[in-house]
Amino acid sequence: MIIATVREKNEFENRVSITPDTCKSYIKAGLDVIIEKNAGYNASFLNSVYENSGAKVLERQEVLKKADILISVSTILENSDLEILKNKAVIIGGFNPYENSEKIKKIIGKSFSLISLDFLPRISRAQSMDILSSQANLAGYKAVIEASSIFKKALPMMMTAAGTIIPAKCLILGAGVAGLQAIATAKRLCAIVSATDVRMAAKEQVESLGGKFVMVEDDEAEDAETSTGYAKEMSEDFKLKQAKLISDTLASQDIAICTALIPGKKAPRLISREQVNSMKPGSVIIDLAAESGGNCECSKPGETIDENGVIVVGAKNITSTISQDASSLFSKNILNFVNILINAETKNLDIDWEDEIIKGILITKDKKIMNEEFV
Repeated sequence: MIIATVREKNEFENRVSITPDTCKSYIKAGLDVIIEKNAGYNASFLNSVYENSGAKVLERQEVLKKADILISVSTILENSDLEILKNKAVIIGGFNPYENSEKIKKIIGKSFSLISLDFLPRISRAQSMDILSSQANLAGYKAVIEASSIFKKALPMMMTAAGTIIPAKCLILGAGVAGLQAIATAKRLCAIVSATDVRMAAKEQVESLGGKFVMVEDDEAEDAETSTGYAKEMSEDFKLKQAKLISDTLASQDIAICTALIPGKKAPRLISREQVNSMKPGSVIIDLAAESGGNCECSKPGETIDENGVIVVGAKNITSTISQDASSLFSKNILNFVNILINAETKNLDIDWEDEIIKGILITKDKKIMNEEFV
């Protein structure tokens, strides 16, 4: 049984889905590992390190011809690759199906099984496989580091003989995994941190990290969370109240980190252009939701914009800027998932297609769409 990965082709993608460490784990489990030449280069994993870990390093076409299981971070294979890929191969990764439905459709009608861990059910058995949480943690951290590098002042209070530097104020919009890590990172840098979320359940989490929780006091907030733990899309009346709250808070902030996402929907608009212009010149906004429509009206994916002195960064795949750690966490999530696909005795694929986890993340199989989200 051969498990393999190829070099990612998506723009801004520097991660790799099999690292030398997980390579060793696959081999220990009885699998053969093959890696496309230079697949790990942008994450500082050299070909020689893979070979020393027991993997074979081959050209792309050879990898595709041999792979029984093909792992990818985010790249959906082009037709030229799919034509080479072994019949009945299982393709596993984080393909963001909501945003890439057109690319995924070209796999329908082919004899591959496509599994996307973006749809992983929120159950305890699946926690170790949760690619969204592991990558969001890093995104929240890096967003604050990015903001601090752009911000033209220090974040902590400093008392010197020449005077006192007042601490920066940082507002985190959205208190999910990325938001909570952003709060923790900003606190470690000694900023004054506030956070807002539509979910009342987030209050205790924010305050446990030392942040001040700011939210709309409304009955709707009592039922703002889905059964899977994500924020619901709120009513127009609630959105108006939230906009006023953000306006009242944002003008005094130095840094804003936007992390609010709703699975399968456009990111909620939380910061208008008018609100951006209410901020002090030199303030910084990092919009982690830019690729899904943006929490900030001014943000554009992959671009940094100067809006009357306020710097707005439309983050694009920010975890890829810390590609080595991001790859390590992602590859361990995938390893934990692959372990449930392999028969420990025969070392062959033995997939229970009725397993709760498999059913939730299986997108295509036997030339059909298998996930109800796409039916």
